[in-house]
Amino acid sequence: MHPNYGNRVENGFIRNRGGFLRAPLQQLPWGDAVLLKKAFLVFPDGSRKHELFFPGVIFRPNRSLAKRTENASTHIIYRDAYEAERGAEHAVRNYGLRSNAKGTESSDLAGDVSALREYVIFLLRMGPHLEHVLRDLSVGMNRLVLRYGWKVDENKRKATTRMIRGLIREDSLGRANIPAQAMSMGGAIWNLLEREEAVQWLSMHMDQKALQTSRLIAAQIDLYQRLWSGFCPTAAIKQRTATMMHDAERQIYELSVFRGFFGDVVLLPFRKNASHTIRDIESAAKNIMDGNDSGYGEALFRLREGIRWVFVLDALQRGIIFPLSYLIADLLRRERVKRRYAGKNTRIIISSALAPERFADIGTRIVEFGTKLAKCEDEVLAHPVKNEVLALLDVAKTHIAEDDWRLVKQDLDAIAGIL
Repeated sequence: MHPNYGNRVENGFIRNRGGFLRAPLQQLPWGDAVLLKKAFLVFPDGSRKHELFFPGVIFRPNRSLAKRTENASTHIIYRDAYEAERGAEHAVRNYGLRSNAKGTESSDLAGDVSALREYVIFLLRMGPHLEHVLRDLSVGMNRLVLRYGWKVDENKRKATTRMIRGLIREDSLGRANIPAQAMSMGGAIWNLLEREEAVQWLSMHMDQKALQTSRLIAAQIDLYQRLWSGFCPTAAIKQRTATMMHDAERQIYELSVFRGFFGDVVLLPFRKNASHTIRDIESAAKNIMDGNDSGYGEALFRLREGIRWVFVLDALQRGIIFPLSYLIADLLRRERVKRRYAGKNTRIIISSALAPERFADIGTRIVEFGTKLAKCEDEVLAHPVKNEVLALLDVAKTHIAEDDWRLVKQDLDAIAGIL
């Protein structure tokens, strides 16, 4: 199935960090946009150096970000489709509706609403002999107010204001006004429940973006797999070369169809490889027309070795980078919850001790990936990458030995950038 790339927008406009970019964009059906020509993100006020972006970069609209920054940033920028999928998936995991794990927004909201309800009930039922209990509960409410004090969401800001009012025991005349306290806290509960509804919508929205981006990536990989199956196995190369002159017209037609498909590839990281694939397809077709069977076989061999690296990148992303990225994010959330109650604010070290079995599994995958990579050949390609990738993989293994998994993640991201 041919991927749905949406519609071209000739004069697309993006804002990010106070800068703006105006260039042709491919508007994908679910809202993301892909840059079609290299363009600068320009900062008119001179606050930053202009940034150059290359075709294939993905811009994702974010209304919350735009509102928070007063339209200084209307889109989040992702360097490729894999990063865009991970970005949406991270957002869904942070909301926590799937898992209700501690430290996610859904879990925090549920716990905070429960605490506020308990406080309101106690206020309304409290007798003089329970004054010491109220003091203890007030300490917890003050901590909650402090935690919400830096929130940027409108409902959370309103909840903070109402919680502060709910903690003030006396009115302007110095009289105890418990009903007013309870009403203010009840209003805070309502604000947080409003945020809960918004989180449910946002989670579904981002889940859809993650799914659609995943499908688009799968469509790219499927395109390469179909080309591989028809032209790239050793048996296929020999058969097509041997029968080149007998069915030249059919083979040229098949190549032209794939040439059209790869000409439509617009997003990174596939755009980079697609240009090389097109070159090899055109070379193969030309050799057929010239009757050069050896040149035809060489073109198909180059095509095969080039496509192999697309599969290598997909294996690296889905088999190693994705699970490592999600694991690190999950552990950071878990550790932040622990530190929230312990009052610690030191840097969180992501080491294998936090999840021994899962890190051991990822370490094994990295070793296996390197073993398979060593068997790949790229001397026939215009831009060989094998030696550079293996060198970075050695750096990653060093960081594994040092038990610094954040650096391992950086190493793997650098490898993906090369591929």
